Amino acid sequence: MTPVEIFKFLEKDVLGQKEVLQFVAVAIYKHLQGEPFGNLMMIGNSGTGKTTVMRAMEKLYMGHPDFEKYRAVIVMNANTFATEEGIIDLGTFYLRLEERAKRILGPDATAQQIGSYMEHATICLDEIDKCSGSVGGKPYVTGINIQQALLTLIEGQEVDHMVTVTKGGVSSREPVTLHTGKMLFLCAGAFETLYDQVYKRVTSPTSRVKLPTETVYFDGEVQIREFFTLRHHFRQEDLFDFGMQPQFLSRFDNSIILEDLDGDLLKRILVEPDDAVFRTSQNFFKNMGIRLDITDGAARKIAEEAARHSRIGARALKAVYGKMIKPFEYDPYGNADVIREGDGYRLTINEEIVNRSLKPAYEQLT
Repeated sequence: MTPVEIFKFLEKDVLGQKEVLQFVAVAIYKHLQGEPFGNLMMIGNSGTGKTTVMRAMEKLYMGHPDFEKYRAVIVMNANTFATEEGIIDLGTFYLRLEERAKRILGPDATAQQIGSYMEHATICLDEIDKCSGSVGGKPYVTGINIQQALLTLIEGQEVDHMVTVTKGGVSSREPVTLHTGKMLFLCAGAFETLYDQVYKRVTSPTSRVKLPTETVYFDGEVQIREFFTLRHHFRQEDLFDFGMQPQFLSRFDNSIILEDLDGDLLKRILVEPDDAVFRTSQNFFKNMGIRLDITDGAARKIAEEAARHSRIGARALKAVYGKMIKPFEYDPYGNADVIREGDGYRLTINEEIVNRSLKPAYEQLT
């Protein structure tokens, strides 16, 4: 598959992150070709799609023959590389990778097959920002040690690992040698204080940076406002100041920032993907003999309300939609909005229903 074909596959599940997906598509292509340094660092608020990107990659690997030996994907928090005492332990990492490879290959897999799947794996490390070398302005030794351990992995080393194989119903341990440089590493984190850190740098008296302006109509009058986006002012050095080690970051092809989700994009996320909140809800009501529809205005209203909570991104959709739909899930046949239609029932979510759910509880009682 070419990077363009990979991108088109991924964008079916990941909406609104075109630039990020282009970088990811190239990283996967390099991984397929055995090229080094395709590793990526993703930066984005909670709910902007970091985990969705990881799952879309796994879906691609499992569904296309080109990626047969690349199908082992594990998603884990970066801080699990350290024990509660702060000791770095990679044993769990290799065991999880082995179990994933064996689950794909089946019970009769040989040690060589398992080893091949392990060393061509994609490693998705979430919450990488929690491994900062600085917390509250003070050195965080555990974070530094985790970065050093990951640096060695990403840089590439030969590791002797004992895998468990089963022959004729009898389990035994056999050695394999893994070259971690063949793995693809995709790290992600919210980096929550990075926004304020970069904003402070950009707006300092000595920066000489002039923020762009926009004209808005607010509260009956025209206003001219400056606006700031992390994506347009981010520099690689900002991650150094955040607490990420320069040697560690040098092992990544790029550090890329995910876009925050606006109302229009959240509206699409609500209804379009196969696992969208609304589609899942439709299946629930279908099993109860109820056809569930939603008007364009209602979908937009839900998305606009969710957009007000930009720090949790698409997760806000579940909260807003869940509050609205819960009374129907509890007692659909006793609700006047659920009407008889042919041999079944029909519920159409409209703006009136959404507006009712958004009212504070005390207003609903009056």
